Amino acid sequence: MRQFVSGMAAVVATVCCGAAPPIEDSRLADIGPAPETVLIDARSGEPFSLAEVRSRGKVALVSFIYTTCNGSCPATTHTMYRVQEALKRDRLWGDHVEFVSITLDPKTDRPEVLSRYADLYDADPKAWHFLTGEPEDVSRVISSWDMWARIGPSGTLDHPSRIFLVDPKGRQREIYNLQFLNPEGVVADVRAVLDESAAPSR
Repeated sequence: MRQFVSGMAAVVATVCCGAAPPIEDSRLADIGPAPETVLIDARSGEPFSLAEVRSRGKVALVSFIYTTCNGSCPATTHTMYRVQEALKRDRLWGDHVEFVSITLDPKTDRPEVLSRYADLYDADPKAWHFLTGEPEDVSRVISSWDMWARIGPSGTLDHPSRIFLVDPKGRQREIYNLQFLNPEGVVADVRAVLDESAAPSR
């Protein structure tokens, strides 16, 4: 099933996004460059750029949540926590991988709200950034990732559940659905892109 999801991601990227061909000898497709993402880190109150993760030669896992969600967001954040713990066991957390969680509801999720949410899920501040900002800035970032959030029939925000794996070169390499966000599988994917990055150029 994971191979099917990766294959579908490659097809969508090629048809819709003009992505580069898959990286040679890789089991993960090159879906395209990760969008420029600069927002406010809720815990530090300072601007944070996803490019900083790339500049440090690290992998990023990017998710989209909002704090009043009663559906997929709590499940997403809890599963991300499980991935965090799996990465710690493999000694990859922080030194090789960082997480970025972006709010879909910046009007509600001001820094102090988002910071409390992060603490509730034991998100390690060493390498897990929760981002918010002015609504127009957040809206641009959401759109750049081909994400969306709109009021659904129940009156709550409806949105897709996607988690993006970004390699040390700033390329999107996998798009996980929450259903397939398996901690051990993510660790294996992280190791794969780190090994590619460390391999000598041919």
